[in-house]
Amino acid sequence: MRLVSLKHLQPGMKLGRTVFTEDGKVLLGTGMQLTERLISGLERTGVDSVYIDDARTNDIVVEEVIRPQTRQVAVEAIEKTIKQITNSNKLARKISLKEMGLHFQRAFSSILDDLMQNKQMVGHLTTISSHSPSLYHHSVNVAVLATAVGMSLGYNRTQLINLGIGAMLHDIGKVSLPEELLQKTERWTDEEKEIAKQHTMLGFNLLRKQHDISLLSAHVCLQHHERLNGSGYPQGLSGKQIHEFAQIVGLCDIYDSLTSPRPWRKRYMPQDAVEYLFGSGGTLFEHHLVSAFIKHIAIFPIGSSVVLNTGEVGVVSRVDPDYSHRPTVRVIKDGRGNDVPSPYDLDLKANIRLFIIGFEDDDLFNVNSLEDPPTSS
Repeated sequence: MRLVSLKHLQPGMKLGRTVFTEDGKVLLGTGMQLTERLISGLERTGVDSVYIDDARTNDIVVEEVIRPQTRQVAVEAIEKTIKQITNSNKLARKISLKEMGLHFQRAFSSILDDLMQNKQMVGHLTTISSHSPSLYHHSVNVAVLATAVGMSLGYNRTQLINLGIGAMLHDIGKVSLPEELLQKTERWTDEEKEIAKQHTMLGFNLLRKQHDISLLSAHVCLQHHERLNGSGYPQGLSGKQIHEFAQIVGLCDIYDSLTSPRPWRKRYMPQDAVEYLFGSGGTLFEHHLVSAFIKHIAIFPIGSSVVLNTGEVGVVSRVDPDYSHRPTVRVIKDGRGNDVPSPYDLDLKANIRLFIIGFEDDDLFNVNSLEDPPTSS
């Protein structure tokens, strides 16, 4: 299978992987043949790309590090909590979230069990998310990434649960922000950004009152926008004042935000996001945490279409975790842009004169530089 932007979809193409709605429900199933009506429907969901299968790439498997049903349970737990908070806010009632922690412990335990069973995949996460760019899926993505880092650092199960639940709930305070701010599809103004910054304290105040949510998880919510050099918020903490869990979630939050589409911009390429985070080591985050995170990210994810320095176009078919910048590429177009009669694989580790110069699908990625630090996701 290969990743294709919605602008390049054609009727008759066959889905290679399930597409979910923002609340975790199945929108289109694997193997479904696309029609003009279905493509138009996808455009309205906010999804910018899907995986498709064709004869040239149907043996390339892009696996999910967690099962679809595990993701759905986690998304539903977040959705249920958000709806409860929203309804309480609308009715001006005191928020009562019975067994909130229990629901999230169950949901995260499934995530953790999947990750434990897929340690080889956790060693190097190779997929570009094509889920709906919603708060629900973002929260699950950050939890998966943060847990992978925690596992690499040798955290025990209790630590991983506190980290993972904190990651799943890191943005929960956003549901208490003004609705018009959350619904806005343009960039926030400076004044709106200041209002949005309140989500860390709002979330902390909510979570610390829940008897079945650990104070560590609540502090992840509070501190995930704090930065090593004191430039973060809400308290301007620095150095060891920031809990390691919060730094990990802050890293994962930035990466997933940058590599996901937003209404006002395309997604950034994985290598651009990795380069930005690499440069943040020692300034925004501890060096060892940045290194632990980057070890889990494939710069050229499986299923993505790339361009070689020869002009040939191919689909990444395999990634060696020790040489993520030199994957195996299934060549499908020659240097002149013509389809290759018989696609073939090139292992870039064994062909040192060949290298990837970018992604083929310009409609997917933002080519602007990442000089300024990302603001609140």
